[in-house]
Amino acid sequence: MRWLPLVLLTLLLAGCGAERRTLPTPLPAPTTPALSAILAAPTPGPVRTFGYLLIGAEGATLVEGVSFAPDGAPTPLAPGGLWLGEPPPLPAEPPLDAAGAVRYGIVSASGILDGPGRFGPEGRHTYQLSDPRITPLGLREVTIALLLENISLYAGQAVRVRGDLLVSGDSAVLVERLGPGGVPEAAARQIKLDGPVRNDAALAELQRSPGDNVRFGPVEITGVWRGGRLYPLSVRVR
Repeated sequence: MRWLPLVLLTLLLAGCGAERRTLPTPLPAPTTPALSAILAAPTPGPVRTFGYLLIGAEGATLVEGVSFAPDGAPTPLAPGGLWLGEPPPLPAEPPLDAAGAVRYGIVSASGILDGPGRFGPEGRHTYQLSDPRITPLGLREVTIALLLENISLYAGQAVRVRGDLLVSGDSAVLVERLGPGGVPEAAARQIKLDGPVRNDAALAELQRSPGDNVRFGPVEITGVWRGGRLYPLSVRVR
Protein backbone atom coordinates (compact mmCIF):
# COMPACT_ATOMS: atom_id res chain seq x y z
CA MET A 1 0.00 0.00 0.00
CA ARG A 2 3.08 2.27 -0.04
CA TRP A 3 2.13 3.32 -3.55
CA LEU A 4 -1.28 4.70 -2.48
CA PRO A 5 -0.08 8.10 -1.11
CA LEU A 6 1.96 8.65 -4.28
CA VAL A 7 -1.07 7.95 -6.49
CA LEU A 8 -3.27 10.29 -4.44
CA LEU A 9 -0.64 13.04 -4.59
CA THR A 10 -0.36 12.63 -8.37
CA LEU A 11 -4.13 12.87 -8.79
CA LEU A 12 -4.29 15.94 -6.56
CA LEU A 13 -1.58 17.75 -8.51
CA ALA A 14 -3.27 16.84 -11.79
CA GLY A 15 -6.56 18.22 -10.50
CA CYS A 16 -4.91 21.46 -9.40
CA GLY A 17 -3.29 21.79 -12.80
CA ALA A 18 -6.65 21.38 -14.55
CA GLU A 19 -8.17 24.04 -12.32
CA ARG A 20 -5.40 26.52 -13.07
CA ARG A 21 -5.95 26.12 -16.80
CA THR A 22 -9.57 27.24 -16.42
CA LEU A 23 -8.80 30.43 -14.47
CA PRO A 24 -9.32 33.71 -16.34
CA THR A 25 -6.35 35.75 -17.51
CA PRO A 26 -5.73 38.33 -14.77
CA LEU A 27 -5.41 42.01 -15.51
CA PRO A 28 -2.24 43.82 -14.41
CA ALA A 29 -2.03 45.04 -10.83
CA PRO A 30 -4.14 48.02 -9.67
CA THR A 31 -1.11 50.27 -10.25
CA THR A 32 -1.38 49.66 -14.00
CA PRO A 33 -2.76 52.92 -15.45
CA ALA A 34 -6.12 52.96 -17.15
CA LEU A 35 -6.18 54.20 -20.73
CA SER A 36 -7.71 57.51 -19.65
CA ALA A 37 -4.64 58.18 -17.46
CA ILE A 38 -2.25 57.34 -20.30
CA LEU A 39 -4.03 59.65 -22.72
CA ALA A 40 -4.12 62.45 -20.14
CA ALA A 41 -0.30 62.44 -19.92
CA PRO A 42 1.00 60.44 -22.91
CA THR A 43 4.66 59.40 -22.90
CA PRO A 44 5.84 57.56 -26.04
CA GLY A 45 7.37 54.17 -25.32
CA PRO A 46 6.31 50.83 -23.81
CA VAL A 47 2.92 50.90 -22.09
CA ARG A 48 0.48 48.48 -20.52
CA THR A 49 -3.13 49.35 -19.90
CA PHE A 50 -6.73 48.18 -20.29
CA GLY A 51 -9.91 49.38 -21.97
CA TYR A 52 -12.51 48.47 -24.58
CA LEU A 53 -11.30 47.00 -27.86
CA LEU A 54 -13.48 47.99 -30.84
CA ILE A 55 -13.01 46.21 -34.16
CA GLY A 56 -14.91 47.52 -37.19
CA ALA A 57 -14.58 47.79 -40.94
CA GLU A 58 -11.87 50.48 -40.68
CA GLY A 59 -9.68 48.63 -38.20
CA ALA A 60 -9.17 48.28 -34.46
CA THR A 61 -9.15 50.91 -31.71
CA LEU A 62 -8.60 50.77 -27.95
CA VAL A 63 -10.88 53.22 -26.11
CA GLU A 64 -11.23 54.23 -22.46
CA GLY A 65 -14.94 53.43 -22.22
CA VAL A 66 -18.15 53.07 -24.20
CA SER A 67 -21.84 53.84 -24.13
CA PHE A 68 -24.39 51.55 -25.72
CA ALA A 69 -27.18 52.41 -28.14
CA PRO A 70 -30.58 50.73 -27.73
CA ASP A 71 -29.59 48.18 -30.39
CA GLY A 72 -26.46 47.27 -28.39
CA ALA A 73 -23.93 49.07 -30.62
CA PRO A 74 -20.99 50.48 -28.60
CA THR A 75 -19.82 54.09 -29.05
CA PRO A 76 -16.60 55.50 -27.53
CA LEU A 77 -17.19 57.85 -24.60
CA ALA A 78 -14.53 60.21 -25.94
CA PRO A 79 -13.04 60.75 -29.40
CA GLY A 80 -9.63 59.34 -30.15
CA GLY A 81 -8.33 56.42 -28.15
CA LEU A 82 -5.37 54.37 -29.38
CA TRP A 83 -5.33 53.34 -33.02
CA LEU A 84 -4.26 49.71 -33.46
CA GLY A 85 -4.63 49.39 -37.22
CA GLU A 86 -5.34 45.89 -38.46
CA PRO A 87 -7.12 43.75 -35.85
CA PRO A 88 -4.43 42.06 -33.74
CA PRO A 89 -4.40 38.28 -33.35
CA LEU A 90 -6.69 37.18 -30.55
CA PRO A 91 -7.21 33.86 -28.76
CA ALA A 92 -10.38 31.94 -29.51
CA GLU A 93 -11.44 32.13 -25.85
CA PRO A 94 -12.92 34.21 -24.42
CA PRO A 95 -14.68 35.50 -27.56
CA LEU A 96 -15.50 39.16 -28.17
CA ASP A 97 -19.11 40.35 -28.23
CA ALA A 98 -20.67 41.56 -31.49
CA ALA A 99 -23.19 44.21 -32.46
CA GLY A 100 -23.77 44.40 -36.19
CA ALA A 101 -20.38 44.65 -37.92
CA VAL A 102 -18.57 45.69 -34.73
CA ARG A 103 -16.81 43.32 -32.35
CA TYR A 104 -15.93 44.58 -28.89
CA GLY A 105 -14.80 43.60 -25.43
CA ILE A 106 -12.74 44.57 -22.39
CA VAL A 107 -9.08 43.72 -22.86
CA SER A 108 -5.65 44.02 -21.35
CA ALA A 109 -3.26 45.68 -23.82
CA SER A 110 0.47 46.33 -24.11
CA GLY A 111 2.70 47.69 -26.84
CA ILE A 112 4.62 50.78 -27.91
CA LEU A 113 2.86 54.15 -27.65
CA ASP A 114 3.59 56.26 -30.76
CA GLY A 115 2.73 59.93 -31.24
CA PRO A 116 1.62 62.57 -31.33
CA GLY A 117 0.73 62.32 -34.99
CA ARG A 118 -2.12 61.55 -37.33
CA PHE A 119 -3.08 57.88 -37.29
CA GLY A 120 -5.95 55.83 -38.59
CA PRO A 121 -8.78 56.85 -40.95
CA GLU A 122 -8.51 60.54 -41.87
CA GLY A 123 -5.82 60.93 -39.21
CA ARG A 124 -8.45 61.04 -36.45
CA HIS A 125 -6.19 59.47 -33.82
CA THR A 126 -3.35 61.37 -32.17
CA TYR A 127 -1.70 58.23 -30.77
CA GLN A 128 -1.35 54.64 -31.84
CA LEU A 129 -0.27 51.42 -30.15
CA SER A 130 2.40 49.67 -32.21
CA ASP A 131 3.10 45.94 -31.88
CA PRO A 132 -0.06 45.52 -29.78
CA ARG A 133 -0.47 42.45 -27.60
CA ILE A 134 -4.13 42.08 -26.67
CA THR A 135 -5.72 39.71 -24.14
CA PRO A 136 -9.53 39.67 -23.93
CA LEU A 137 -10.94 39.42 -20.41
CA GLY A 138 -13.96 37.19 -19.90
CA LEU A 139 -16.93 39.18 -18.61
CA ARG A 140 -18.68 37.85 -15.50
CA GLU A 141 -22.14 38.71 -14.16
CA VAL A 142 -21.83 39.30 -10.40
CA THR A 143 -23.56 41.00 -7.50
CA ILE A 144 -22.24 43.57 -5.03
CA ALA A 145 -22.39 40.94 -2.29
CA LEU A 146 -20.43 38.43 -4.36
CA LEU A 147 -17.67 40.97 -5.05
CA LEU A 148 -17.37 41.97 -1.40
CA GLU A 149 -17.29 38.34 -0.26
CA ASN A 150 -14.68 37.38 -2.87
CA ILE A 151 -12.47 40.46 -3.27
CA SER A 152 -9.33 38.51 -4.18
CA LEU A 153 -11.11 35.91 -6.31
CA TYR A 154 -12.43 38.50 -8.76
CA ALA A 155 -9.34 40.73 -8.68
CA GLY A 156 -8.34 41.79 -12.20
CA GLN A 157 -11.49 40.43 -13.84
CA ALA A 158 -14.00 42.19 -16.07
CA VAL A 159 -17.40 42.17 -14.34
CA ARG A 160 -20.93 43.42 -14.83
CA VAL A 161 -22.89 44.36 -11.72
CA ARG A 162 -26.23 46.03 -10.98
CA GLY A 163 -27.14 48.38 -8.18
CA ASP A 164 -28.10 51.94 -7.34
CA LEU A 165 -25.48 54.51 -8.29
CA LEU A 166 -24.84 57.48 -5.99
CA VAL A 167 -22.67 60.24 -7.48
CA SER A 168 -21.40 63.40 -5.80
CA GLY A 169 -18.77 65.35 -7.72
CA ASP A 170 -15.99 62.96 -8.71
CA SER A 171 -16.94 60.41 -6.02
CA ALA A 172 -19.32 57.55 -6.73
CA VAL A 173 -20.52 54.38 -5.00
CA LEU A 174 -22.70 51.52 -6.15
CA VAL A 175 -25.22 50.53 -3.49
CA GLU A 176 -27.47 47.49 -3.23
CA ARG A 177 -30.52 49.64 -2.43
CA LEU A 178 -31.24 53.33 -2.06
CA GLY A 179 -34.14 54.68 -0.12
CA PRO A 180 -36.14 57.88 -0.74
CA GLY A 181 -34.02 60.84 -1.79
CA GLY A 182 -31.04 58.68 -2.68
CA VAL A 183 -30.16 57.72 0.91
CA PRO A 184 -28.63 54.21 1.19
CA GLU A 185 -30.69 51.75 3.21
CA ALA A 186 -29.15 50.85 6.56
CA ALA A 187 -28.23 47.25 5.71
CA ALA A 188 -27.35 47.87 2.04
CA ARG A 189 -23.81 46.97 1.03
CA GLN A 190 -21.85 49.21 -1.31
CA ILE A 191 -18.66 49.34 -3.36
CA LYS A 192 -16.62 52.36 -4.39
CA LEU A 193 -15.93 53.22 -8.00
CA ASP A 194 -12.26 53.56 -8.88
CA GLY A 195 -12.54 56.69 -10.98
CA PRO A 196 -15.25 59.13 -12.07
CA VAL A 197 -18.32 58.23 -14.12
CA ARG A 198 -17.47 59.75 -17.51
CA ASN A 199 -20.77 58.99 -19.24
CA ASP A 200 -22.55 62.39 -19.22
CA ALA A 201 -25.58 60.99 -21.08
CA ALA A 202 -26.09 58.33 -18.39
CA LEU A 203 -25.62 60.85 -15.58
CA ALA A 204 -28.27 63.08 -17.13
CA GLU A 205 -30.82 60.25 -16.82
CA LEU A 206 -30.33 59.87 -13.07
CA GLN A 207 -32.45 61.60 -10.44
CA ARG A 208 -31.10 64.71 -8.76
CA SER A 209 -31.11 65.73 -5.13
CA PRO A 210 -32.90 68.99 -4.16
CA GLY A 211 -29.55 70.80 -4.08
CA ASP A 212 -28.67 69.40 -7.52
CA ASN A 213 -25.25 68.27 -6.25
CA VAL A 214 -26.02 64.55 -5.97
CA ARG A 215 -27.32 62.18 -8.64
CA PHE A 216 -28.67 58.70 -8.05
CA GLY A 217 -30.57 55.84 -9.66
CA PRO A 218 -30.47 52.19 -10.78
CA VAL A 219 -27.68 51.28 -13.19
CA GLU A 220 -25.71 48.43 -14.68
CA ILE A 221 -21.94 48.96 -14.64
CA THR A 222 -19.39 47.03 -16.67
CA GLY A 223 -15.78 47.43 -15.65
CA VAL A 224 -12.73 45.93 -13.98
CA TRP A 225 -12.58 44.87 -10.33
CA ARG A 226 -9.19 45.83 -8.88
CA GLY A 227 -7.93 46.78 -5.45
CA GLY A 228 -11.37 46.17 -3.95
CA ARG A 229 -12.92 48.84 -6.20
CA LEU A 230 -14.76 48.84 -9.50
CA TYR A 231 -13.21 50.76 -12.39
CA PRO A 232 -16.18 51.70 -14.63
CA LEU A 233 -15.87 51.31 -18.40
CA SER A 234 -19.58 51.42 -19.24
CA VAL A 235 -22.65 52.64 -17.33
CA ARG A 236 -26.23 51.93 -18.41
CA VAL A 237 -29.23 53.38 -16.61
CA ARG A 238 -31.89 50.75 -15.96
